[in-house]
Amino acid sequence: MRSPHSAPSFFGRWTSRIAVFSAVLLFTAAFLHRIFSLPTPIAFNLAAVAFLGAGLAIIFAVLAIIGIWRTGRAGTSRAVFAILVSLALMLWPLIFLPKYDGLPSIYDVTTDTADPPPFTEIAKLRAPDANSVAYVGESFARKQAATYPDIRPIEIDRPADEVFELVIAALRRLKLPIIHQQPPDDSVERPGFIEVADRTLILGLQEDIAIRVSGTEKHARVDVRSAWRYGKHDLGFNAARVRVLLKEIVVAMESSVPSARNEQAEEPKEDEPRNRRSKNRR
Repeated sequence: MRSPHSAPSFFGRWTSRIAVFSAVLLFTAAFLHRIFSLPTPIAFNLAAVAFLGAGLAIIFAVLAIIGIWRTGRAGTSRAVFAILVSLALMLWPLIFLPKYDGLPSIYDVTTDTADPPPFTEIAKLRAPDANSVAYVGESFARKQAATYPDIRPIEIDRPADEVFELVIAALRRLKLPIIHQQPPDDSVERPGFIEVADRTLILGLQEDIAIRVSGTEKHARVDVRSAWRYGKHDLGFNAARVRVLLKEIVVAMESSVPSARNEQAEEPKEDEPRNRRSKNRR
């Protein structure tokens, strides 16, 4: 007959079950959110349950090990397995803990905190429980200025409509999905606007981008705004996105400068015969 002490205790039996359940729940939530567009709040709630389950599994494992040490019950392998699985699950959010503590709690970054590029078409895509498309204001601006002082608009002595096309080309090189674009109209002094709705590669977190190109036929300014639809702390992701966009736009402008300069250099040559004719007439 089997001894009662040869069977795992209650904690020994359930610690491994909870750990496996938590792991399956977390990966299922991530998979459904990334592939099948599971609503982000639901995915966040499922992930929270998974992490709580991992913590509970560790507590059960510790209690099981105490019981094994006192009574000699079976279940050591279950407890060790549960601890390893639970720690592996909890390691992922712990990796981001330094960024969470060291970076400001903001989810909206822009080159123009006084008048950020607006979200118009993207506002129609956001659910009622998503972050507001309205910029928070002074609190975000102050935190951004202290942490990301390098994020500033691009200003260049080029026609605004030409710069707008260069921005479009830069977005296409980055393979960002443009959902709305409106070129600038100098006749009515209307800036150009571009809106992008993107998702992160692994988890599929939704990120919205708005770009404004303002200026005249001689000077242009480019402002960029990147914001998460959900979540109150972006872990510096939006600032990194804005930097990448600004860098790509600058590269696009610089690569087009030689051709523009050549055109300007050729213009006097075209005018030379006219000048000579006018002198001959005189």
